[in-house]
Amino acid sequence: MSDDPPTAEDLERLLLGAERRLDRDQVVERVGISAAEARRYWRALGFPDVGEAVAFTDEDVRALAVVAELVRLRTLDDETTERLVRALGRTTARLAEWQVETLAEVVEAAEATGLGTGSRLTTSYLVAQRVLPEFERLLVYSWRRHLAAAAGRLVAAGSDRVNPLLTAQASVGFADLVSFTRLSRGLTEDALAHLVERFETAAADIVAAEGARLVKTLGDEVLFVADRPSTAAAVACDLVDAIGRHPDLPDVRVGLATGAVLSRLGDVFGTPVNLAARLTALAGRNVVLADHATAEVLGEDRAYAVRAQPSAEVRGLGVVQPFAVARRSA
Repeated sequence: MSDDPPTAEDLERLLLGAERRLDRDQVVERVGISAAEARRYWRALGFPDVGEAVAFTDEDVRALAVVAELVRLRTLDDETTERLVRALGRTTARLAEWQVETLAEVVEAAEATGLGTGSRLTTSYLVAQRVLPEFERLLVYSWRRHLAAAAGRLVAAGSDRVNPLLTAQASVGFADLVSFTRLSRGLTEDALAHLVERFETAAADIVAAEGARLVKTLGDEVLFVADRPSTAAAVACDLVDAIGRHPDLPDVRVGLATGAVLSRLGDVFGTPVNLAARLTALAGRNVVLADHATAEVLGEDRAYAVRAQPSAEVRGLGVVQPFAVARRSA
């Protein structure tokens, strides 16, 4: 960068790693694939159609060439390649939004306190210039660690799965904040965002610490899965202790259900997922409710007290017998 202040184009060039200088036809010609194939992969990554605009860089050519080579050598078939590309696009899109929002707060704070450059664009450029290489390396490292963990779970559960690639026995946990809608009406936008972030951060840390997997967060709700009922129960009780009993956070309630779960596109589906959500709606403040399958296993675990609750009619699932779960005192 010269001594002149950076422009928006300079910032984009820094983030893209190259300059936009190619149109769609030039990319297709260099990669050696059809325009339809290029468009399909581009959309799978989550990017809009750009028509005839000069919108692509040499990095775009290299990326599409890698994808095309995997298909050409039959390392992966076309359908599998598109699914993997789509998974990458969805995940990185959310990651990018999250990181930009966080760094925007850093830039805003720096400018407000006089620690910036006096220009939000210049400060943003300098921050990006400093953190981009490190976070690029951290992204690959984190992905590999999570890839190894996911592969390890697949190998460990292989013989127990109905379909070893999709279906497994798991315990599903669903937690939400009590009276969140009513509470949110009395909060400012900043206070509401801070509350949601504290809840999601605390929940994610607890899920990870116990060895479970956070599937998704939905503002005032979190969905997680665990290989064993005892792990799911540990997460649930920790959520109640850390969030429900915190003086500055709302109460929480948790539902647990165990059974065959279908994993697809990073999400989970099946009766246990629906049942866990329904049990959460039945649970009282700072209460963990489990289905019969989960309670049966926890009943043999001396770390937990399990108590049958009155049966209830659950929409779409019929009559369900819930069980309250709590840690026994030491």
